[in-house]
Amino acid sequence: MTAQPTTAAAREGQGRVAANETPVAGLWRLRIEVALPWGPPEPGQFVQLASGEPEAWRLRRPFSLAGWREGGDRGILEIVYAPVGTETSRMTRLAAGETVSLCGPLGTGFSVHLGRRAVLVGGGRGVAPLLYLAERISAAGHDGLLLYGFRSADLRWPGEPALPLLEASDDGSHGMKGTVLDLLEDLASRGRIDPARDALYACGPTAMLRVVARWASGRSYPLQTSLETHFGCGFGICAGCAVPVAGGRGFETYALACRRGPVFAAEEVDWNALVE
Repeated sequence: MTAQPTTAAAREGQGRVAANETPVAGLWRLRIEVALPWGPPEPGQFVQLASGEPEAWRLRRPFSLAGWREGGDRGILEIVYAPVGTETSRMTRLAAGETVSLCGPLGTGFSVHLGRRAVLVGGGRGVAPLLYLAERISAAGHDGLLLYGFRSADLRWPGEPALPLLEASDDGSHGMKGTVLDLLEDLASRGRIDPARDALYACGPTAMLRVVARWASGRSYPLQTSLETHFGCGFGICAGCAVPVAGGRGFETYALACRRGPVFAAEEVDWNALVE
């Protein structure tokens, strides 16, 4: 049995920057205050965001939600991002009190398997959806475990983990030496995770998700994946986020990640056809 996400209607408007800081090297955490009613968003959903007013030629950029708080008539949404392009570099200069243009929440989030322990599997910079999912699982009093893989000590889990955390690093600087897949295999071999009692939720680079999906399928683990793909409009108009689906034919060969996803059950995705 799974707890299905309740999708709130998306709203366009402005938010006010409450804070913009860097919790670990290479990653920033942006907190945006919005007037209620807004959302509430579900873990795995995203927002389209632009610093300042969106210009006619410039689309808002998609960002996964890393957290959500409510108080009084205001809500605070959190975004964890890396300054890798023009828009995200511009965002690092946002100061408290400035306004941003946003639309959301958008997409379909995670469906939590009730009665199973949640094992969250993250890699690299793309862990924002798991931050929010871990908070929600912890707040509900459910059992959970975080597994995080990264290349070196330059990139660490951003902030205090909401669930017990096990790490794997390529250079062995923290946790187990190896990849997050090596960590999964090690835990499974020692009976610390088991397909009869655990469910997996993964987010990270496509190459990582592909190998985790194949590993989970071969061992009968339930797995949901939050895909990193190219979003344009965020509403399903531009079709830039099309994902190949398993067994699809004709018009059903692809599904739009901004609507049916970004979270997909691993068995829904044609991993051989999905490109990085």
